[in-house]
Amino acid sequence: MLGPCVSATTHPSRPLGVIATGKIWTVASGLDEPDDLLFSDGRLLIGQLGAGTIQVLTPGGATTTLPVHISSVEGMTSINGKLYAAGQAEDVVDEIEGNQLRTVIRLSPVPGQDGVDGIGAQGGQLVVPDSPRGVIDWVDPASGRITRQIAGFVRPTGVWATADGSLLVADEYGNAAYRIGLDGSRSVLVRGLPNVDDIAQDSMGFVFVVTPSASGGRLAQLQDGRANDLASQLAAPQGIVVDGADNLYFSEENAGRVDLMIRTFKLVPLTGVQESQTQPVCIDVARASGFGDPVRLDGSAGLEVVQQPGSGTQGAVLVHGCASAPCSLTASSGSRSDRLWISSSP
Repeated sequence: MLGPCVSATTHPSRPLGVIATGKIWTVASGLDEPDDLLFSDGRLLIGQLGAGTIQVLTPGGATTTLPVHISSVEGMTSINGKLYAAGQAEDVVDEIEGNQLRTVIRLSPVPGQDGVDGIGAQGGQLVVPDSPRGVIDWVDPASGRITRQIAGFVRPTGVWATADGSLLVADEYGNAAYRIGLDGSRSVLVRGLPNVDDIAQDSMGFVFVVTPSASGGRLAQLQDGRANDLASQLAAPQGIVVDGADNLYFSEENAGRVDLMIRTFKLVPLTGVQESQTQPVCIDVARASGFGDPVRLDGSAGLEVVQQPGSGTQGAVLVHGCASAPCSLTASSGSRSDRLWISSSP
């Protein structure tokens, strides 16, 4: 008979000065101008514009830095397991493989204007806003050839490919956001919203944007042509991304941090876990207000789930094989999922 679980959770802090409608955490701080973000395979990639580096944040695990330097690194995306990043200073998009860079496309810089910004992927192609020219290019990642092009923007700085084949576009200096249909048709999502810098959509079709300002930046949801604030008084938010559970990560460049808004559920990180065949460790599930769907835990080798959170906020696991390498715990609710890496001491 197992006893009650012991707590090893460490709750992230709430960002000071931010006004938010929901639960919000700071997940990374002390960064050098964090800008665009990429969520991939349960991990968060953070482009540090000032340092020209990309940090990889593994929930519950170690934060690492990729062994490459890209001057004024901006947007990132992946295609078939390959990672691509935009370098604004040189107006390029590079493929990253280990410690090597391969330039996929080099745009033509416009004097006095910032170059390429956020990038995306759609149908095996890179989607590259040629920001100073107001153009969006679809680029073959192997050859660097532009296969399609749409013009008519002021300064497109963020793109998001949706499941239905359309493309969302943040037009920073156009103070607008658009949806581009498969046929090239354009519909307005919002207009008259100053400095729409990045855009994202969750699995339910809700669209979100960030608008950078030194002290009055906003994270907003777009609906019926309006922007409804989810968080305000942000310090120049530049990037936004949705995780596997429809939570929102966003950067605050001037504060040197990345925050998380919990919109469904999130596993709370652990620290100081001891291995045991008999003593369970508590797994806390942070829930957004109003989210009551059941959550199920599944562990990799080395983890044994002994209590499911269900519709509550706590489960439990036995940890008995995570000392040599971190184990992975997955929480799922319907099509949504979240992952947490657990390291232990023998």
